[in-house]
Amino acid sequence: MATVHLQADHRRFTGGEKTLQVDGSTVGDLITELERRYPGLGPLLTDGASVAINGELIPNGIFEKVDASTEVYFVAPISGG
Repeated sequence: MATVHLQADHRRFTGGEKTLQVDGSTVGDLITELERRYPGLGPLLTDGASVAINGELIPNGIFEKVDASTEVYFVAPISGG
């Protein structure tokens, strides 16, 4: 299972959990599983959040492969003016 790290904005869906073990072979699979566990979280992870895999920011990372040793960070978009 990949280790998934969530930002503060995402944790409202997980009861405050910031690190989760999630099964899947791609980032998209992880998002699907997270949405199944925590309804409403999936759209936040696909619409505007960035993904870093093992410390590397990946544009359009939904199809990136993951495995049990993968660290995935979902980073909420920064807003401001």
